[in-house]
Amino acid sequence: MEIRHGHHEQSALASFLRARRAALAPADVGLATDARRRVSGLRREEVARLAGISVEYYRRLEQGSGHQMSLQVCASLARALRLDRAGMAYLQRLALPGAEAAYEVHRGEAPPPDLVEMITLWEHTAAYIIDRNQDVLVLNDLMRAVAPGYMEVGNNLGLMQFEAPPEVRALPSWTEGARTTVSRLRYYGNPSDPRWQEIIALLLDDDDFADLWRRHEAHPMTSGRAPNYFPDHGWVDLRWQVLEAHPGLYTLVCYGAPGSEGERALAVLRARLLEGDATPQAARPTTPTDGSRFARHRAGYSQGHDSPDARP
Repeated sequence: MEIRHGHHEQSALASFLRARRAALAPADVGLATDARRRVSGLRREEVARLAGISVEYYRRLEQGSGHQMSLQVCASLARALRLDRAGMAYLQRLALPGAEAAYEVHRGEAPPPDLVEMITLWEHTAAYIIDRNQDVLVLNDLMRAVAPGYMEVGNNLGLMQFEAPPEVRALPSWTEGARTTVSRLRYYGNPSDPRWQEIIALLLDDDDFADLWRRHEAHPMTSGRAPNYFPDHGWVDLRWQVLEAHPGLYTLVCYGAPGSEGERALAVLRARLLEGDATPQAARPTTPTDGSRFARHRAGYSQGHDSPDARP
């Protein structure tokens, strides 16, 4: 795996190119399909021809030999591999490290006070702030009440996603969320960051994560849905939307779709919280995944690392 390689960017680039090549069929790029063909994806020489580069040069890129790529070659490879805009951005970050300020906020930096103040004053809206590794930096009282014991400063969304028990993993919204979580861990992650390496190394022991990780999908955060547990409603879906209010930090706003069970569950919880009947610090004695390996790591990590306080 690239996270253990000495040259993180070159190894990650090589893995990404191989995975994207394997995911394409000849028909996807306008090539004739041969019934006798034994290769499921494209051949190296086919990608090289489509990109207008030599087969030997492309082979060395897939071997992670450290060859530098130009913007022109990046664009040609993106077209050859049928990458979308997010895939093109991810390819450039791997191929041209240092060409952009890709990781503006570094671990240990506190979020801007005005941003913290804004979301903590949202009494009617559940919201929180994460960094590129999906570590929770700030959250408000309603968000904490939605997921007591989970949504706390220092916890990691990726690890929590894959703590889910089998009955939750069977939900379509969990499968959708897991794929989104994995693709954004890859898209935003800095392969040289020890924290990112730690998270991925833990998650690779999970079969569902490993299957998704091998797809090499990389997409930014935009919006989605995720199952949340409400004592009076069970597991219901909430929607989430991302606001990038500061470089390298992401504010997620959670809400229930109009007319949904999620909207009703969130409204009941919000009313209780505003009336003082729901205390955000009063987590359930246990959670459905307290015994998981990820949960034990989560507790240890939260106790051993300092994070900005959620309250202004």
